[in-house]
Amino acid sequence: MIYKKNLIEIIVLLLVLVLIFISSDPVFYPDSTRYLHRGFEDSPLYHLIILVLQSIFKSLNAVVVFQTLSIGFGIIFFIRSIKKYFKTNNIINLIVVIFLFLPIIEFYNNLLTEPFSYALSLFFVSFIIRLIYNFNILNIIVITVTIILLLLIRKQFIFLYPLTLIIYSGILIIDNNKKKLILLILSFISIITIHNSVIIFGKIINKKNFKKEIIFDQNNSIFNFIFVDSIYISNKGNENLFKDPELRESVEQLIQDLDNQRANIRYYNGRGHFGQSFSIIIKISNSILENLANKKNTDILEIKKTISLKLIKVNLKTYIKFIFKKFYDSTWLFIFLPFFMMLASVINFIIKKSNLSFFIIVLSLFGLANHSLVYLFGRVQPRYLIYSDFILLIFIFIFMSMFLKNKNL
Repeated sequence: MIYKKNLIEIIVLLLVLVLIFISSDPVFYPDSTRYLHRGFEDSPLYHLIILVLQSIFKSLNAVVVFQTLSIGFGIIFFIRSIKKYFKTNNIINLIVVIFLFLPIIEFYNNLLTEPFSYALSLFFVSFIIRLIYNFNILNIIVITVTIILLLLIRKQFIFLYPLTLIIYSGILIIDNNKKKLILLILSFISIITIHNSVIIFGKIINKKNFKKEIIFDQNNSIFNFIFVDSIYISNKGNENLFKDPELRESVEQLIQDLDNQRANIRYYNGRGHFGQSFSIIIKISNSILENLANKKNTDILEIKKTISLKLIKVNLKTYIKFIFKKFYDSTWLFIFLPFFMMLASVINFIIKKSNLSFFIIVLSLFGLANHSLVYLFGRVQPRYLIYSDFILLIFIFIFMSMFLKNKNL
C-alpha cells in the first residue's frame, strides 16, 4: 500500500540513481573555474556548496551527486504540490516527471549553476502554490529561504525582487489582514537584508582580489552583453560622439573591423546573424579595449559602460527594434504564450480574485521576467531559459488536463 501511494516518488528516486550510476564525474566548462575559485562574487551559494562538499568528501563527484539528488527532491516536491492542490492523477504525474527529467539528462553532471538553479526553481514554484493556496508561517519562511537561495545561486534571478512584490501584493488583494501584511513585510525585508549581506560579505573576504578579478574582468558584468548590443547596432560616424581622441580612435577601429566582417545590424539577414556576430564582436573588442585600458590606466568595464551608454542613447530606436528582433530570433513563443496567459488571468482575477488565476499570473510573469532579463542583459542561450520554460509547459499540460476533465469532453 505504501509503495502504491508513493509510486511516483519511488520512480523519481530510481531515475536519479540511474543518472548517478551512469556517471557522477563532473563535466567542466570555462565558467566552472569561476565557481571553483571566484564564486563568492559570482555565485556565493554554489561556491560554498563546492567548498563544503570538497572539504568533506575530497572529491567533486560529491557535488554532482548532491545536485542530482537536489533536482530529484525538487521534482518530488513539485509533484506532491500539484497532486495536492490541482488533484492530478498518477498518469498526469508520471508524464510530468518524464518531462521534468528530460532537460537534466544534458546538464545534471555539469559543474555549473544550472542543476541547482533548476532544482530551486521547482521548489520556488511549489512553495508559491502552497503560499497562495495555504498561507501560513511555515510556507512564508520556506518561500523566503528559497528566494534568497535563488538570488545567491545566479545573478539572473534578480528579477525575483519585483516579482516577489507582485506576489505578496496579490496575496493581500485576495485576503488582506494585518497578520499577513506584517509577515509579508518581514519576509521581503529579510530577503533584501540577507541577500545583500552575503554579497557584501563575499566582496569583503575577497577584497584584495576583488578589483583585479572582478572590475577588470570584462566578461563578468551585464555591461559585457550591453556593450555587444551597442556595438552591433552602431554606425560609421558614431565614433565622433567621443571627445577623447584615444577612445574615439578605438571605437572607430572597432566599428570598421566589424563592418569589414559584416558583423553589425546593417547586415542582419535573419535568425542566427546576431549569434554569429556575437563571438566576432567579443574577439575583436578584447584586444582593442585591453590596449586602450592599458594606455589610460583604467578598467575595461568602465570603458564598456562609457561606450555602451553613448551608443545606445544615439541609436535608441534601433536598439529598441533590435531587442524585439532578439525576442523574435530566439524563443518568441515563450513570450507570447505567457503574455496571453497572463492577460486572460488578470481579467479573471479582477472579477473573481481566484487563487488559480493569480497563480497563472505569477507563473506567466516568472517566464516573462526571466526571458526579458536574458534578452536585455545577456546572451540568449537555452540553458538560461530552462528554469521557466519547462515549468510553463508542464502547467499548460496540467491546466488543459483539468479543463478537459471538468468539461467531460
